[in-house]
Amino acid sequence: MPDYILKTEPGYINLSTVTFRLLAHDYFKCFLDFKSSRPFSVLPYFLCCRAIELALKSVHLETKDQTYVKKKYGHDLIKSYKDLPEERQTLLEDELKLLSQINEIYKEKDFEYINVHDPATGFTRFPDIHSLTQIARKLVDYE
Repeated sequence: MPDYILKTEPGYINLSTVTFRLLAHDYFKCFLDFKSSRPFSVLPYFLCCRAIELALKSVHLETKDQTYVKKKYGHDLIKSYKDLPEERQTLLEDELKLLSQINEIYKEKDFEYINVHDPATGFTRFPDIHSLTQIARKLVDYE
């Protein structure tokens, strides 16, 4: 009986892409599950934006390394979105406008280090959270 030999080559799995995509889903799930005891909280905005950021970066990590992606995009959701391959840019014009609005807050880390202007003005520069949810659901690809 002849010997059968199967030669295999080492595989390659981009764990950064997979990990970022899974984390995006986790952050979005936390956002969906969050219930505040107060009438208003910045935390849902932060969770939603972090999910969007990680989802966008997971796409970039399909072709670029993590150090490059971190340096190029930082926390800038618009820059990251606009650098997606054209077929992955699925937001409508009004959705992109809303993403730009929330990006001005998110990229400056104003959810983490609250800008005193926001509470003083009743958080008026924050967009409707339900509209932001729809954008996140679309970009995170969360069902």
